[in-house]
Amino acid sequence: MPLSLKKNVIAEPAVAGWYAWSYLLPPQTLAKYLKNHYRNIVESYLADPQTHRTALRNARFLGGPFVYEQDGSYDRIRKWYDTAREQYAPLLELADAIDELEQKILPEQTGASLDQVYRQLPAPLAGRVELFYNRDNRTPDYRFIEPFLYASPYFDTALQQVRFSEVHQDARQFALTTPVLAYTPEQVLVTVPLESELLDTVFRGGLTEEELRRVIDGLGLDGERAAAFKGFFAEDPEPADSPGHAEPGEDVLEYVGHACVFVRHRGTTFLVDPVISYSGYGHESDGRFTFDDLPERIDYVMITHNHQDHMLLETLIKIRHRVGRVVIAKSANSSLVDPDLKRILTGLGFRDIVELDDLDTLDTPGGSITAVPFLGEHGDIRIRTKCGWMLDLDGTRVLFAADSTNVSPELYPQVTAALGQVHTVFIGMESVGAAVSWLYGPLFPEKLERRIDAGRRLKGSNFAQAAEIVDALGADSVYVYAMGQEPWLGAVMCVEYDEKHPAMIDSDRLVAHVGERGGTAKRLFLHETIAIRP
Repeated sequence: MPLSLKKNVIAEPAVAGWYAWSYLLPPQTLAKYLKNHYRNIVESYLADPQTHRTALRNARFLGGPFVYEQDGSYDRIRKWYDTAREQYAPLLELADAIDELEQKILPEQTGASLDQVYRQLPAPLAGRVELFYNRDNRTPDYRFIEPFLYASPYFDTALQQVRFSEVHQDARQFALTTPVLAYTPEQVLVTVPLESELLDTVFRGGLTEEELRRVIDGLGLDGERAAAFKGFFAEDPEPADSPGHAEPGEDVLEYVGHACVFVRHRGTTFLVDPVISYSGYGHESDGRFTFDDLPERIDYVMITHNHQDHMLLETLIKIRHRVGRVVIAKSANSSLVDPDLKRILTGLGFRDIVELDDLDTLDTPGGSITAVPFLGEHGDIRIRTKCGWMLDLDGTRVLFAADSTNVSPELYPQVTAALGQVHTVFIGMESVGAAVSWLYGPLFPEKLERRIDAGRRLKGSNFAQAAEIVDALGADSVYVYAMGQEPWLGAVMCVEYDEKHPAMIDSDRLVAHVGERGGTAKRLFLHETIAIRP
């Protein structure tokens, strides 16, 4: 019988020993996170592990810069970090060079020619950045020439790994602040480029014993580690008569969880912001959509923006062998806070990537994909790589607005004037959100004042903003999603709600508002099959 990974085997990607998310691929952002964030976390833990243990017993510190422990964590992390510091050295050199540019070289420029400034650049940046003034002709800035950084010693695929293990419950510890190591014999940590086709072979499955042996050899595994890795595989079951929640070929729109939605229309398949539940450990009775329900071919993956809960590398790498084309917002800045997403996806092994600018349209069988402007949710930082997606299905328009906020009330009337009525809207309403420094702080040249940081949030729409959006679009079906409630999101989100939480109050008000004017509305959770309006 062919062999495939067991359904409850997870594969956690890592870069430089930390759970991989998109900003850990570009050398420049990896360097800054290592210097200003991850190094501080691990050194704090090694100096005083009890503080981390105490903090994590308090729910309000979940998602903070604290290490989650397993048996033997302290000794393993201390031993790993002694080696990691040597591996980090080139990247810390790059981070220091960026700091020198931002804090010393550029502040000295006041409008005169920048020609001679190129000769002052520290070696890691020489030939790898462009300098310029903003339109006031006084404020200097720069962009990275990213291909040269990826071709430099600062991009090292030897720092990329995948940790395989089995899960037996939804609950997982928050992954972004704890080194990814093999803490138990049941965890197998493999050093392998994240773009490696060996990973596609592993996730595709259907292997003979000989093919599996070649994979194990290719991953450099032997002895107990090889035996443990082989134990993650089982014989393929007989194929089901009707895989998935819908009949094969049937048009369907399915909420998968958080901001992930699966659509099949005229046999063409779409997957928005893939974050998908594993199966094989007894929680499928709640009717959730899992990896088992995906078709063998996903024609279009559409990513709204570059945050961990919308572009989850753990899911993307697992489904890569199924994906035809990835559609993203146009990347334009090559700045420290907005690296080139297309290049990140290329580094993850995706080959067919299309960028769409505002209101650009990509024709698909029976319809089209259009990029819709996305404002807010990024703490007032210049992030260009974000958009909502309007999917036209033979005239039925469905908008996936993600965490868009109506900070400019005139925007959505403009969208309606340009595109026409949108019939169905999916909108995020996590209306509190984290302070901007929670995600972007390590990239800032200096620490934000607490007052300013607290006022600039990574949040979705509140009631008033969401109501203005759906009313301007003329939507008669509205679904609140991207709330982080699903139990399998704990690895990348730490959001806890009760009925008094502002996000729940705001979303309840929106559902009532749409209902009062005769529409259909619901706050989504776990899974929902939604009719495609004729």
